[in-house]
Amino acid sequence: MALGHIVLLSLAAFCGGFTQGLTGFGSTLVALPILAMALDLKLATPICCLLAVTINIVLTGRLHGHIRWPALRLLILAALPGMALGARALLVVPGDWLKLALAVAVLVFVAGAWRRGGGGRRPGRLLGFAAGFVAGCMGAAIGVNGPPIVAWVSRQGYDRNAARATLTTFFLLAGIGVVASQTVAGLVTADVLGAYAAAVPALLLGLGAGMAGCGRIGEKGFARAVLVVLALSGASLLVQGVTGLAAS
Repeated sequence: MALGHIVLLSLAAFCGGFTQGLTGFGSTLVALPILAMALDLKLATPICCLLAVTINIVLTGRLHGHIRWPALRLLILAALPGMALGARALLVVPGDWLKLALAVAVLVFVAGAWRRGGGGRRPGRLLGFAAGFVAGCMGAAIGVNGPPIVAWVSRQGYDRNAARATLTTFFLLAGIGVVASQTVAGLVTADVLGAYAAAVPALLLGLGAGMAGCGRIGEKGFARAVLVVLALSGASLLVQGVTGLAAS
């Protein structure tokens, strides 16, 4: 691998690790666009997925005592039927339209939460089931499952450790499934594994920095950081959707 690619790979891994160490999600959102500037998506995507699983293993190991198990079980059980539907939905509805729909929902949620300052009524289990179902559906259809889960968990009144622990454990379980499916499909090649190994040191450095940063901000600052990353997620999906439709 060329030196320029290694530098870019390390930058992507550091930024992804920092973001997820700080907020509990968002590594792929940050790392994938950086890698895509130099690498084909068939190489960049499995690298990012392996890095995300590594991050979530570390965070789940450190935060497992803070996991909110009832919420996690609800989200996982809801996501399973959503995954089955998502694969079929992509056969009927173009992926770019699904990205646009999710982007609008995420941005509306962020705008409302920012205006309320994080207050307002706590969404119940029914909305939690809906969030898990939509996450499963979108994950299978367009490869993005984070925003609905984060939106629901962020409104449960959990402290930052409980929120991060619950999110990272959900994403770890989902990520293992994604990497397994990519391996079966032949996407996890020797080149992918070599690039992943080269990125791990920068990933762990960024993860450590993000976790240290999380310890230095208050609960209100953490909530704002989550909303900022959610907003970036929604904006990214919006751009992808519009670009895809314009190209079709």
